[in-house]
Amino acid sequence: MGRGSKHGLHRDEWEQRRTEFVKRGMELPQSKLMPLDVAEIRSAARQRDKLRDHIRDNLSNAALARKFGVHERSIEKVLSQEAWSHIP
Repeated sequence: MGRGSKHGLHRDEWEQRRTEFVKRGMELPQSKLMPLDVAEIRSAARQRDKLRDHIRDNLSNAALARKFGVHERSIEKVLSQEAWSHIP
């Protein structure tokens, strides 16, 4: 086999390594994001996940029921004003 014309590799080696030679990110003409944009997006997603965890662990109906030592349905009734409707 001869050498590949583009990368100086045998064809079988090029086939195994071809993803190394593919354009990515800003090298693509249609790219609109910059590396800092990607970092900011990933950071925002991590913050969002932490907030979801905080809400689930501390502010969900189940968490409130645990905190006050009542059944989760009691929390639901309070929030829908089925119970304690005289309190604003």
